[in-house]
Amino acid sequence: MDDDRTEFDRFVREHAQAVRRYALSLTRDPWTADDVLQETFLRAWKYWPTFRGTSTREAWVIRICRNVAFDVLASQVAHVTLDEEHICDDRVARLNSPLLSLDVVCELMQLGLEHREVVFLVDVLEYDYETTAEILEIPVGTVRSRVHRARALLRTSIEQGDEKTA
Repeated sequence: MDDDRTEFDRFVREHAQAVRRYALSLTRDPWTADDVLQETFLRAWKYWPTFRGTSTREAWVIRICRNVAFDVLASQVAHVTLDEEHICDDRVARLNSPLLSLDVVCELMQLGLEHREVVFLVDVLEYDYETTAEILEIPVGTVRSRVHRARALLRTSIEQGDEKTA
């Protein structure tokens, strides 16, 4: 039990930031993302001994995070109104990814969920297409096409933003 606890603690330290960033990309709210993060690791600890090893533990916990986020969002549907004008505020900046500028993060957060999710998994968390497909439970070809489409949408959106500021 102590070995499991030590291993789990190390795992949480190594992966909590990536899981929170992923939760934030799904929920678009830092407080909800924190709730999702906490519930994700509670579930991961509960099922830690039963992990089958058919994927990496990191992919497994990201999948748990996705399920928790969707559960939380579904329970909030009746209570949440999303103000599209305030999508890109200081909450989004908390993604803290050195790979992304604030402009790109803002544009990413405005994509639809299916595109935002694949870009986040592939380009921010740097999962390969196969692992992303496993997490999302979709074919690899679908991941590839969504990534391609999402990148094209981001590129167009960023270019249009650059033209407005020029």
